[in-house]
Amino acid sequence: PKFCYSYAQVKVEDIEYVDEVANVIRNMGYNVETNAEYLDSMKGQFAIVQAVLGGIGAVSLLVAAIGIANTMMMSIYERTKEIGVIKVLGCSLRNIKQMFLIEAGFIGLIGGVAGNILSMLLSFGINTVAGSMGSSMGFEGDISYIPIWLVLASLGFAIFVGMAAGYFPALRAMKLSPLAAIRNE
Repeated sequence: PKFCYSYAQVKVEDIEYVDEVANVIRNMGYNVETNAEYLDSMKGQFAIVQAVLGGIGAVSLLVAAIGIANTMMMSIYERTKEIGVIKVLGCSLRNIKQMFLIEAGFIGLIGGVAGNILSMLLSFGINTVAGSMGSSMGFEGDISYIPIWLVLASLGFAIFVGMAAGYFPALRAMKLSPLAAIRNE
């Protein structure tokens, strides 16, 4: 005998008024769910995922920097005699430091190029899978997009990390005594 509505859908002209209208309806005693609240919830979840992935990236970056520093230290130990000969011949300390920093920078560059290639392949795979599944659901377009500025920035950052990791080994190479380095076997 009595007809009741289970829900009502209210549309607002401008997104700025969504919260205001939702509060008015709540004050009338009704439960309100808005797309803006859903969007805020999704942003929070994506922020958590982004923080976790950022943490994984930071640990990977630290491990890579330690690996580069270790490689550079081993390079100095293996080339001790060469460093001594270079010093005896009159090469400046600055040039020795630059030589090892450039080498460390190239190691970082190689790692950056490998990382970018892996990212591009992964992005292509995601877009391929999403494209085949998305077309059946009415979704078209790429989900993953890597802009060129990000590729270039990541290469620059990889070079910077390589050079930063190679800084202390380069200082060690500068401080080697030429005579002790030549006598070293």
